[in-house]
This record gives sequence, structure tokens and C-alpha cells, in this order.
Amino acid sequence: MSKKVTIYDIAEKLKVSPSTVSRALAGNSLISAETKTKVMAAAVGMGYTDIRAVSNAHTIAVIVPEIDNFFYSKVLSTIQYTIKNKYLFSIFCSFNSSRIEREIVSKLNPDQIKCLIISQSMDTEDSSHLSDVEKKGIPVILFNRVNYNYASPKFLIDNYMDSFMLTNHLVSSGYRRIAFAAKHYNCPIYKERVQAYKDVLNKNNIAFNPDYLIYSEHTLEDTYEVITRFIHMRPRPDALILPNFVSALQATSIAKIYNISIPGEMAVVSFDEDPESKYSTPTITGIGRPCTEIGIEIGKFALSVCDNQPYDRNAIKIFPSNLIIRGSSLSHP
Repeated sequence: MSKKVTIYDIAEKLKVSPSTVSRALAGNSLISAETKTKVMAAAVGMGYTDIRAVSNAHTIAVIVPEIDNFFYSKVLSTIQYTIKNKYLFSIFCSFNSSRIEREIVSKLNPDQIKCLIISQSMDTEDSSHLSDVEKKGIPVILFNRVNYNYASPKFLIDNYMDSFMLTNHLVSSGYRRIAFAAKHYNCPIYKERVQAYKDVLNKNNIAFNPDYLIYSEHTLEDTYEVITRFIHMRPRPDALILPNFVSALQATSIAKIYNISIPGEMAVVSFDEDPESKYSTPTITGIGRPCTEIGIEIGKFALSVCDNQPYDRNAIKIFPSNLIIRGSSLSHP
């Protein structure tokens, strides 16, 4: 087991006295802002675990890229239930914008925020803003959409396997012209999903058709355009892999306009298992994620971090999902 980092280790690294380190971590007004920043940065980098011990902060902040999303709403409500009344729970939305995400993070005050839980926006590539907030003394926990190169505890979905299950199900059900509607091409989630999609096709000797892979922001307007493009392709895809239940519902509605039967002429599957999936016509095949378990685990971990318990900055927890097969992807004749 590695030796626990102490203020003496930090003092030796920075060539200052242990008392200076102690006062800097405590926010003593006698210590300059520059020295406080250097001490906090060294403490975070060396894995010092008691930097929040003197904080009176009482809020756990969370940043998500979307708020109208069943996965996030379920996970967040479970986190809040798990932390109960021990801390206030403040939710911010980045609207899938790295610029907005950075602005929110820059305004977090360590005198108020005890811990930050964040799922990053699709276009976020540089996570230096997370390092900056940790230097202020706010620990960071990542979940779902993350920068894998950033050293911070991560709670993840197995996105590769989710996509593998969906694509493999379609192939096993007799579909061959499988189209994929993806979101931002730089988003780690979609890099994994697209790779699994291609791997399943290759495994089954199905040639990858680049026309069947379309990237989009997937607003309602985008989704309509993408699905319509797929429908007008020749040969037309006989199956669509879509990002969420809303887009799957759009697909079934648009298909009706063009007298395309689902799943007779075209299957539709979704990465989201929304509660309404079982009530649509046809019912929608999707990926069932353990949202409650994820929320509980993140909430418990956040409480531990806020109580200044030691933790591994490289810790990763991956949650497996389940494929729920419904009427929209029954076996192809």
C-alpha cells in the first residue's frame, strides 16, 4: 500500500514550511493567494486527501449535458435520494456545450461547493478546467461522458457492449442493411458505439456502408432530417440504430407517413430504455441501464469524498446494461 501523503511531503516538494502548507490548506488570510494555489495544486497532484477538512461548504454540485433525458433524470434523482439531507444538491446543465461547461465550472466557489459530479458535454476535449477547480479544493467525480485521460474517479456505462448487443441482435434477427445515427464524432461514447457497430458487421461479413452512418446533434429537427435521409436511400436500410427513445418514436411516426411497416420492412432500436418504450406502437427495443444502481454508487462515493475519506483518483466503476427486445425489431422474414 502506498504511503499516505502528509503536509510534510507537500512542504518538502514546495520548499516551504509545514505550517505554511497547513495554513494555506486552511485558507488562512495570512497566506497569499499565489501560495494557496500552489499548495492546493500540489496537494491534489500528490493525492493528499484531507484538503477539504476545514471547509464549511454544504453543496454537492452536478453538471449534466442534458436535462430532458431519462437516464440523467433517474441517476440524478437517485443521487439526491442517496445523499438525503446531508448536503444541498445543485444541478447545472451545459446543454452539450464545452463553453458553457467551462463557464459553470469556473464559477464554482470552494466555500460553497463540497464536491463536483460531472458528465461532460459531447464536444469537450480539454479537461483543464476540471484541474483548475480541483486546485481550488473541489474534488471531481466523472460519470457517463468522461475524458478517459483525466485522472479522476469514473462511473461508466459499457458503451461498447451496449452497441455490440444492439447491432448483434439486429444481425441475428436477419437484418443486414443496418444504419446508425450517431451524435458528435468526438464524443467518447459514440466512438465506442460506432466501433462496436463496425466490429459486429465485420464479424458477420457485412460490408460497412459509410452512407449508413450519419453524425448529427440530434435535435428534433436534426433527427427528422436524418431519418428521412435514411428512408430515401437506395437501397434503403432495413434497420435503424437510434440514440434515444424520442428519436425512435420519431422514426416510427415518419415510417408510417411513407407506409413503411416496422419491423416488417425496417427495424428500429434505441440506446435508451425509456419507461414509455413499452407503451408505444410498436414497442421499442432498447438498452436497459441500471440507473438506480449507478445513482446509489455515485451518491455513496460522493459522501465518502465529502467526508475526506481516502480514494483512488484512477478508480473506475463500469456498469453493465441489458438488451430489452420488443416489437420494433422482431425477426426479419
